[in-house]
Amino acid sequence: MGKGNWRNALGIIATAACALSSTRCGSPDGEITVAIALLSSEQPAYRLVLDQFTEETGIPVRLITQQYQQVREALEAEVAAGQGQLDLVELDVFMLAQLYRSVLPLDSLVRTFSHLRDVVDSNAFGAGSPPEADGRTHFLPHRLNWQAMVYDASALGHAPETWDELLEVCRQHAGAIGFKASRYEGMVCDFFPFLWQSGGDPLRPRSPESLRALRFLKQISGTLNPAVRSYKEVSILQAQERKEIVLHFNWPFIVPLVREKGLMRSQIRVAPLPAGPAGSATVLGGGYLGIPRTAPHPSEAALLVDFLLSERVQRRLTRELGWFPVRASGWDELSEEDRIDFSGYLKMRDALRARPAVPEYGELSRAWQQAFSDLLFGGKSADEVAAFVASRLEELGEGHRP
Repeated sequence: MGKGNWRNALGIIATAACALSSTRCGSPDGEITVAIALLSSEQPAYRLVLDQFTEETGIPVRLITQQYQQVREALEAEVAAGQGQLDLVELDVFMLAQLYRSVLPLDSLVRTFSHLRDVVDSNAFGAGSPPEADGRTHFLPHRLNWQAMVYDASALGHAPETWDELLEVCRQHAGAIGFKASRYEGMVCDFFPFLWQSGGDPLRPRSPESLRALRFLKQISGTLNPAVRSYKEVSILQAQERKEIVLHFNWPFIVPLVREKGLMRSQIRVAPLPAGPAGSATVLGGGYLGIPRTAPHPSEAALLVDFLLSERVQRRLTRELGWFPVRASGWDELSEEDRIDFSGYLKMRDALRARPAVPEYGELSRAWQQAFSDLLFGGKSADEVAAFVASRLEELGEGHRP
């Protein structure tokens, strides 16, 4: 597609984003427009939070709720056009290294920036500063999440805590082990932790540590449920509820869903991911806030960032929406019931690892998806798939990274 056609297509996406918001695209003077990835059930409570901001500052807020990919497309469309309507966007953490040039540095815009650096988890805070950004912070975490193990307590009794115990469970329950093995981003979220738990690195596929993880995955590949190639977050949870699998890895959203069906604790429980030779690790997820370079009202958007990341609002979002807070103090809002049901996630708080913050992350992820698929289902060896990813890294110019 030529550059002109591509920009026209991006313009259509931005127009569509305005139409999908069910309000006119032109914002009244002084109104700021934010695009956030919210579930339909989250929107009423979040709207009240924004209304509180308007009441306190006099700044009206127009809310557009879209999936992360749609928010990304609208942001790219506006930046390509050199003007836009979006003042604040929320993006998935794995997109940040690819999009930091599209947003403004927040170091000097956000008044509480220095304070936030001190009270936000260092790994989570650092994800907003891609290596290529010369030390500037372009994104701040809005909400965090990460994966833990979801297991059938009625079938297993207790969760496997180590790779050796996981391997034993896989052998005892062959055909009932679940992973999100559909070819999409969720696949690498399941399998990158094995690399980290062995001391490996997605950017160093042929290291002894990475090969050790790949060989372990090869060992358990024959125990997977045949349906894993189609599993994603919701479908794999449904398979667990139907007792088609005895364990899988997933995000915190599963807890309220399982509670509603009366399966929490009686059948389904959550535990930390099994630790490997190098210890525990889980993949960092979550939504990050950025102010587009084309934002009509960047100063007002920065005030909203300050508000959303304040201690009182973070506590409110934890209490009313069940979001994992970016501030340590927000955890005080968890009820005793939450502390039990989310216990597996809480125990992984110190094991967060961000996916590689490289501009070519999309290509890297697809290379690993291909490699994991070939390893688990295509008859390829650990050495063969590691060599494949290494060759892709060289093509992408990532081979020089330590």
